[in-house]
Amino acid sequence: MSKLALTTLLTLLFAAEATAASNLLNYENRVVRAAEQIERIKADKEYGEEGTTYIKRLLPRSEQIEFDGSEVSVDNTWLYALLESYAAEKDPQQRVARLNEASGMLRALDEHLRSAQASESNDHGSRDKIREILSRSPYQPERETAIGAFIKRVLRTVRGFVSDVYSALTRLLEKLFGASAQGGWISNLLIVALLAAALVVAARMARRLRVPRAKRKKTRLILGEEIGADGTSRELADAGVAAARAGDFRTAVRKLYVSLLYELGERNLIELDDSATNREYLSKVSRFTALAAPMRHLTDRFDQVWYGMFPSSEEDFAAYLVHYDEAMERARTLSQQAASAS
Repeated sequence: MSKLALTTLLTLLFAAEATAASNLLNYENRVVRAAEQIERIKADKEYGEEGTTYIKRLLPRSEQIEFDGSEVSVDNTWLYALLESYAAEKDPQQRVARLNEASGMLRALDEHLRSAQASESNDHGSRDKIREILSRSPYQPERETAIGAFIKRVLRTVRGFVSDVYSALTRLLEKLFGASAQGGWISNLLIVALLAAALVVAARMARRLRVPRAKRKKTRLILGEEIGADGTSRELADAGVAAARAGDFRTAVRKLYVSLLYELGERNLIELDDSATNREYLSKVSRFTALAAPMRHLTDRFDQVWYGMFPSSEEDFAAYLVHYDEAMERARTLSQQAASAS
């Protein structure tokens, strides 16, 4: 069979699988296969385009899942948004971060579905939980990057500068040559020349505003979160507490978790890796018996709240903060013991 014919056959098979309503087990299996494809893309950069196409075949943007005698609508738009963001991203670190985000959310979804299915069939609460998971609208903030915001600021500055120069030149020519100056070729040529000069000045202004490359290289990336060269774990924790006070407990949990990883890296207890996932960091910490228990709790809860998008509350965050403080204290103790031993 030719490669074209095989590709066509696979496409038809996936289309047929996605068109008809799938049962819950079939959907859960496809979620696992999609997560496996993410890992393959991370390991093989050349497989990116083919892999994302395969994932989209596995999980259509929207579909119907048969469950408990009826159909539940499932929206996989969040996955498509991450895949499209990955394809458009040029920064290798951010591309890996998008893949880690997609992988984490798929793994969390699979874990929740497996857990709910394991409950007794006559448990109405479990069935309601599965419905809630399948119909949940993912939290998808459109986060503008620092570079994107910088470019927008520069463009606004240049447009405003050129517009002001053009208006000033037009008024000046009207005073010098009268109202007819607007239609004269000499005045138009003069305006064009002056605008060109203004653009040169604006370009020089933009270059002066350019973000220093050295500063860019010094930033760290932890689970997709950029941390400046002068950033500290304390600042991240404070940002988490501020988010909790504002009612954004999802971001609050993420900030505390990243803060802990940053502190562990600063104390040389683990090695920070731009492409590492939260589960890989948990594996690195597992060799420290005293730190393993609180780290496991923090990682599991992070999975649920950030990747699984389970709702969180003030009480949940307060409990998370207690485990965070415990982990930080044990990290300091381990660091001091290591220093004394050396």
